[in-house]
Amino acid sequence: MAGHQHKSIISQDIETSFSVFHQNIRGLLNKSEELISSLSPDFPQVLCLTEHHLKYFEIDFIYMDQYKLGAKFCRESHKSGGVSIFVHDTLQCMNINLDEFCKEQDIEACAVKINLLSLTICIICIYRSPTGIFLHSLHNL
Repeated sequence: MAGHQHKSIISQDIETSFSVFHQNIRGLLNKSEELISSLSPDFPQVLCLTEHHLKYFEIDFIYMDQYKLGAKFCRESHKSGGVSIFVHDTLQCMNINLDEFCKEQDIEACAVKINLLSLTICIICIYRSPTGIFLHSLHNL
């Protein structure tokens, strides 16, 4: 769109204003624009979304203005569920692979490591279905 300007999400002093937003989104498909506009004008640097309901082949195509997908877990056997972390596209992040600890419905998790100027932050996003086995969740946590 011509003439459209984006407000920069990152402040000059990121270490004192770093923010993380969590939302149980209950289905991310067709909600990304609404989510981003609802966060204006105080955009967080990180978005943690649970119950995105997407498969691996779908989540990679989700567009979130000014954000990139940093980490994800998607269900393969059951429907719904899933967790994801979107990071502002000006921040460097590294995926932390938690697949060995994840079990659909019992514990679904993903994590990123973000390096700031003098600080390293690890963020984990976890979802446990009410129909999952609670003791499996505790053991893997």
